[in-house]
Amino acid sequence: GHCRQMKPVWERLALELKGFIKVGAVNCEVEKQICQMEGIKSFPIIKVKKSGISTTFEGERELGALKSWAMDQLPVSMVNLRKSESLDKFLLEECVKPKHSKDGACVVYFSDQTETPAWLKVSAYMYKGRVAVAEARARNDALALRLDVGSYPSLVAVCGGDTDHTVTFGGELSHTMTPTAVSDWLGTFEGGKACAAAPRNPKSGVTLDPALDYGKMRVSKLKAIMSAHSIPCLLCMEKGDFVKAIEGALEAK
Repeated sequence: GHCRQMKPVWERLALELKGFIKVGAVNCEVEKQICQMEGIKSFPIIKVKKSGISTTFEGERELGALKSWAMDQLPVSMVNLRKSESLDKFLLEECVKPKHSKDGACVVYFSDQTETPAWLKVSAYMYKGRVAVAEARARNDALALRLDVGSYPSLVAVCGGDTDHTVTFGGELSHTMTPTAVSDWLGTFEGGKACAAAPRNPKSGVTLDPALDYGKMRVSKLKAIMSAHSIPCLLCMEKGDFVKAIEGALEAK
């Protein structure tokens, strides 16, 4: 029957979603009560259950479509950071209030992508109420500068909302990874342990430093530095113009 024909695809889907979503099967000839509760009248029917609510799959029953649909069902429990004000709000509220960050820390993911990775959605949902999670997408240099983040992707935990007391995830990060490594890392913050063991590390990202080679920085980062220090440059067009403006500000100090 159709159920047997679908078995290879279903088994492959379970492997593809391992670590993200639990995949199972119900034999309605045996588990009649469950199927009646779900309103099952034909077979096979594919549903995802999230927070007690069932959603039925209505697309083509092939691996790619099933995986894409399932990933889209992952709950999102995080804050999307775009401007400095949104980071300030996150640090002052979600990072310090027990109902959001029971373990005394919050996490900011600095991404070079425009979409939220599935592993971050899973990790944020797993630690909801214990470790608040936020995301700054698409190489947001203005926010990365605040936490001395110089490469993407990066994952930084902020202890008690204090940007001078942070812990950086030391493992490898990729858009397609599973959530295991990050979830294990977030577990180390339980009861404030990881923060208590981490030394304070004052940030220098927003400090103008004559020893830095601003000519090697991206224009987006140069703009972020200028914005942080209110350096005017109405006629800046080329990268060299931004560099000269910063160098001029350093000379004026």
